[in-house]
Amino acid sequence: MKRFFKTALSLSVVALILVLSCSSAFAASGLVINDDAKAKKGDKITYTLYLGDCTEELSGIQMQLFYDSEYLELDEKSLSFPNIKGAVSNAKLENIIPFNWTTATDFVSFKKTKPLVTVDFKVKKAGNTDITYFVTELYGPDITYLKSFTFSNSIDVNGKTVVDKAAPKLNTDPENMNEYQGSFVNYADGKGEKNGTGKGHYKVEGTFTPDVPSPTEVSKGSDNTATILWICAAAVVVLVIVIVVIIRKHYSK
Repeated sequence: MKRFFKTALSLSVVALILVLSCSSAFAASGLVINDDAKAKKGDKITYTLYLGDCTEELSGIQMQLFYDSEYLELDEKSLSFPNIKGAVSNAKLENIIPFNWTTATDFVSFKKTKPLVTVDFKVKKAGNTDITYFVTELYGPDITYLKSFTFSNSIDVNGKTVVDKAAPKLNTDPENMNEYQGSFVNYADGKGEKNGTGKGHYKVEGTFTPDVPSPTEVSKGSDNTATILWICAAAVVVLVIVIVVIIRKHYSK
C-alpha cells in the first residue's frame, strides 16, 4: 500500500512539472487577450463586437475600439460593419479605431444579436493585452440613448472561435472615458439600464463636457452682434435722410 501511494505521489509530481513547464513555455511565446483567448506570435486574431436585445431600432452610434499596437498589428482592410452600411471610421490611428454612423430613415433593428463591427489583428509578441470598447452615443429614432441592449464579443484565433459571444471588456482608462464620454451610459456588463442586473451591472462613465462657448467666445459674439446692429442703424438713418431729401425736392418743384 505504501508503495502504491509513493508511486501515485511521484506520478502526480511529474504531471505537475509537465503542466508548469507547458504553461511557462506558452507564457514565453504566447499572448493572452482579454484574459481568455490565447494565441502565438504570427497568429491571426479576429475580434467581433455584437449588439442585441435592443427594444428600439438603431438610428445612430458613435463609439471606439481600443487595442495595444505593441502586441497587436491592425489589418486596416479587414475593418467592416456588416449591419450599419456607410459607417465612417478611421483605422489609421494608433491604438484606437473610432467610428460613427447615423441615419434619418433607414433604421436598423438589433433586437436579435448581430455583428456590429469586426476587425483582424496579427499577434506581434507574447504577453497580456486587451481589446476594449467605449460608446459615446447610441440612440434610436427619437434621438434619446438606448436603455435596453446587450453588447457581446467573439475572438477567433486563426479562424477558430476561442471566445464566443462573451461580455466584452469596457475601456476604463480615465483619460479615454473623459475624452469620449457622451450622453450614452456605459455599463460594465455590456447591458443597458433596463435589462442589466447583478453585481457586474454598474455604470462606467467619464466626465461629460458639452460643447458650450467659452466666456471669451460669448463676448466676441456679443461684440459682433453689437457691431451688426450699429451698421443696420446707420443704414436706416442714411435711408431716412435720402427719403427726406427726395420728398423736399419733389415739393419744392
